[in-house]
Amino acid sequence: MYPAYLIRAGIDWVRHHEDFKGSNPYSRSLEAVKICQELWQEQKGMGDFYLVEPAAVAAYWAEFFHAEDPLPDESEWRDGLLKRSAQYDSFDDWQEWFKQTYAQVYEDGIYWMGVLTTAWAHTHQLEVVYSEDTWEFRAATPYLQSSNFWSFESHMDTVAEILAEIWAEEKRGFEELGFVIEQQRIPYLGKPECLEFDTQRYTVDYPARAAREKEQIELGEMVADIVLPPADNWYRSMDNVIFAHDYLDATALISRARYVIRSRRRFMELTIDTDPEQARRQSLAEGWLVAQA
Repeated sequence: MYPAYLIRAGIDWVRHHEDFKGSNPYSRSLEAVKICQELWQEQKGMGDFYLVEPAAVAAYWAEFFHAEDPLPDESEWRDGLLKRSAQYDSFDDWQEWFKQTYAQVYEDGIYWMGVLTTAWAHTHQLEVVYSEDTWEFRAATPYLQSSNFWSFESHMDTVAEILAEIWAEEKRGFEELGFVIEQQRIPYLGKPECLEFDTQRYTVDYPARAAREKEQIELGEMVADIVLPPADNWYRSMDNVIFAHDYLDATALISRARYVIRSRRRFMELTIDTDPEQARRQSLAEGWLVAQA
């Protein structure tokens, strides 16, 4: 069972459970953490248990700001938080205003930090990423809403197995060109659409003659874009070719995954002996997928 799946499932259960409808969003966040911790112990034991609390807090408030079916109190909180946090260019200023204004309820710690960071991130086109002992902001990526999360749930294992095989195959292709790929576990439980590929750091070392710095491949986001590309509304949805009529077309998945990863490999191969702009033009001319600079 994927870590990010357990956390997302626990959060969804709390948000829709009758017992918690009379509480407020902050109280439900506390309950969501408890449920996620219980699920984790049942399914995973104590390994990485220290990451469950920050992961659940960050995921709960991310879902709070993206929910398709907000409860009345969630809508009220959400509108207020976004209206206020949008007024501050600095997160520190926003946090200080909140601490002073709501001194009677505010407490230093992970729970209110989750509220403040995700609210400010949402209004500044960022998202919150946690690690073992830090919270960081990064450029926002498309979000997987609950309806698509549950539609995708039944296909997760099969898709992950296929993509793991494709990555192993394509990784050998990198190595045959002289690249060296290092894989390192990072203290992060990931997002469900990344199928645990984002819990590893993939660092690519160029052949010596390239005289280029090491580069990271964000394989988790690449996987998400293959299977659940963003729509016009900036939310992810199941690819309508790979999942035609809700059935998994494995051939389409394999073809798309190979094309996306090989496009990246071909571009990097061309940059061994040419500058990135030339490599980009050559890749386009050859029909490969090339990201905007």
